[in-house]
Amino acid sequence: MTVIAAIMFIRRERVAEDPLIPMELFDNRTFVVQNIVVFLVSGFLIGYEVYLPDWTQGILGLQASMAGFAITPSSLMWIVGSFIAGKLLVKTTPYSIINLSLFFILVGGIIMVLIPAYTPFVAFLLISMICGTGFGLTVTTSMISVQNTVKPTEIGVATSFNTLARTLGQTLMISIFGIVMNMTMLRGVRQTEGTTLKMMDKLINPMTANQLSSHVLPKLRTILYHSLHNVFIVALILIVIAFAVNFADRKKKQRTD
Repeated sequence: MTVIAAIMFIRRERVAEDPLIPMELFDNRTFVVQNIVVFLVSGFLIGYEVYLPDWTQGILGLQASMAGFAITPSSLMWIVGSFIAGKLLVKTTPYSIINLSLFFILVGGIIMVLIPAYTPFVAFLLISMICGTGFGLTVTTSMISVQNTVKPTEIGVATSFNTLARTLGQTLMISIFGIVMNMTMLRGVRQTEGTTLKMMDKLINPMTANQLSSHVLPKLRTILYHSLHNVFIVALILIVIAFAVNFADRKKKQRTD
């Protein structure tokens, strides 16, 4: 039904005298590429922000405050990445900047996939700094690029659509990540004697994790580790796809002045 509604909306917009979203915007390669890239990166972002704290709480056994602190450097480095993007936009193309930003995120994603369960907390701060730089570069470049690639009268629409792409990326991917997480945990619980999904809920909450026996705790943490591992693999695939999408804009020569 959603797809049918989208098709009907596009048909109406094509013939409307004053459309909400001018369809000619999608004839612009840079506009399309930048919005798809920010859609995919936003999907990675929501997975990172939601599930990385679960790792520090459920596996490392840290308090919620420390779990929140694990992703704090990404917010700070986001500002740095935005500043760098502003400087680069007058010197090079959006294609090149997005490649750089995706490289940062890719490195962070690969580390999250490869690190062992009981990785020191400081490693998560490093991951946060790397990913935050990539997020700042990507979002800023995407926003400014779509604004400068359309007519002055369409800047508002282009900006709103870019924000919509980010929101849709997060909304869609948080559902997919949840499915991956729950299916992996369910399979792990079924294959591990003496464990239940209720125990997994207690494990993730630092206030109730101490209610679990020392005998079952390592088993539950192993299940959680594999669940998070699969989530981050899916997130990493998003960045690989983003690289492929950005490659379609490689022939663009103009800079954003």
